[in-house]
Amino acid sequence: MKPARTDWDSYYARPYRTASLTRKYTASVLVDLLRNHGGVGAAILEFGGANSCFIEQILDEIAPARYDIVDNNQLGLDLLKCRYPRDQRVSVIRGDVLSMHEPERLYDIVFSVGLIEHFDPAGTARAVAAHFSYLRPGGTAIITFPTPTWLYRAVRSLAEATSNWIFHDERPLRLAEFESAIANLGRVESARILWPLILTQYCVVVRKFP
Repeated sequence: MKPARTDWDSYYARPYRTASLTRKYTASVLVDLLRNHGGVGAAILEFGGANSCFIEQILDEIAPARYDIVDNNQLGLDLLKCRYPRDQRVSVIRGDVLSMHEPERLYDIVFSVGLIEHFDPAGTARAVAAHFSYLRPGGTAIITFPTPTWLYRAVRSLAEATSNWIFHDERPLRLAEFESAIANLGRVESARILWPLILTQYCVVVRKFP
């Protein structure tokens, strides 16, 4: 019987074998978007960013005033703290995107990569809403999620058939579901499929309503 959930401790201890092939591309996409949406010198929050694989390039090329990471995986957070023990811009917070408290501060940009698809539809909507709860009016949310293109379905089917699939609770989303979740929260500024990831993801930029 296959596991019902993704084992994130194992993932952070030994990242998925294709991860190194896609991280640089995703990081370059994020940096471009952050640069074009006021990320330079901004306050940035990454949801689901334990041991973030994007933080180094963002800190180097965007130079945010602060970079906070929220995740509920302690191992991943500990690994990240070890990487940035003295950088005053970086803060790690243990928390669940589905049960966040009232924010102590609001951020200019809130983003997540491959997070909101790990819940049922109601949980996905709550996870999306959490991004906007921590975002200042007029701020920008950048959210990526897998989408079931023919390429995604083919690659995932092969990975499952060969017992190489580890994201057992991943639920690829169609854009319409995401648009429904943000209908009262913000306006979509751009949406595109990141085909080079092979396991294709939508990357959507949303401006929070003032």
